[in-house]
Amino acid sequence: MRRYVYRPLHGFTLVELLVVIAIIGILVALLLPAVQAAREAARRTQCTNNLKQLALGCINFESAMGAFPRGNAIDGTFPNGPGEKDGYLGGPSWLFQVLLYTEQSNIYDIVVATGSLEKAVSQGFLPAYLAMARCPSDGWERYDGRYHNYVGSSGPQCNTPPRGYDAPFQLHCNGEVSDSGGVPPALNPPTHVGYGPSESHGQPRRNPVTGNADIPIPLSLVRGMFVRGGTTIRIHNVTDGTSKTLLLGELLPEFSEFQRYNTQDFGWAGGNSVAQGQTIQPINWRIDPVPVTSDWDERQYCPDPNRCLWNWSVTWGFKSNHPGGAVFALVDGSVRFLSELIDHKTYQYFGCRHDGQQMDTIP
Repeated sequence: MRRYVYRPLHGFTLVELLVVIAIIGILVALLLPAVQAAREAARRTQCTNNLKQLALGCINFESAMGAFPRGNAIDGTFPNGPGEKDGYLGGPSWLFQVLLYTEQSNIYDIVVATGSLEKAVSQGFLPAYLAMARCPSDGWERYDGRYHNYVGSSGPQCNTPPRGYDAPFQLHCNGEVSDSGGVPPALNPPTHVGYGPSESHGQPRRNPVTGNADIPIPLSLVRGMFVRGGTTIRIHNVTDGTSKTLLLGELLPEFSEFQRYNTQDFGWAGGNSVAQGQTIQPINWRIDPVPVTSDWDERQYCPDPNRCLWNWSVTWGFKSNHPGGAVFALVDGSVRFLSELIDHKTYQYFGCRHDGQQMDTIP
């Protein structure tokens, strides 16, 4: 006859279970920041690669055409000029022009085959989501084909504010605050030696015959590498050196007035919303959020006018969702991360292509 010996079953007590859960929670809390940091590092690497491709596209364009792509090709014939609209509103952007020299040349070919940006819109090819033009760290309206995260640098270009707003950073373009547009009166003495005031907004001149804004502004009134006024810039115009001059940089469309309220259906492919990143504003200058459905100049969303989306004199600066700074491409094709704490004078000189100041290379 078998004898059965009773052996009591042992398990976790409630206290032991709570201790295990607490340990797991502590481990998760310790690992989560590391996981998030690793993911952001991967996103920043992809962002860097995007800017590298676009910078090389600009360099290859310059090699083929003898000049860098214009910020907004306001005169000439398509695809090197506007199609059916006023050139100021409908000229192909630098971003569209360089696609031919990148892995996205198929989009360029499709649009060119239609005959104009407007026809590409009517035939459903534009606006088009362009992965290379979006930073993975920015998820705002990510797949809306009108928006982009990379803009041409106009350096310390002047920026007259909308009527009723102030321009706290205008002094860095060495111009007075003015509401008349054009070139503002020069500051005396200048805030930064080496360059004078420039054409506000990089605005093109209006043609007295056609009435269109299709006369490029003089090169002498352009401080950076791009301007929406359609000015041609050649490699020999970068007298400060290609390794010391900003070419492209990051921008967040959610906080960019000229992207949020761009009325052109083709989005990033043309118009005046791709070539006006500025250095006069600090990197990552905070702008108050505004609902997607808001109309232009709903000032109830602007408790601070100097952080208001509609005050374009403060919203045209470079910014990103990367902690501590933003990614930039230089004229030589190299890509750098610049701290938001960079000395502001130094930042202006890296933005200007011809200030003549002796600067170290960008870190």
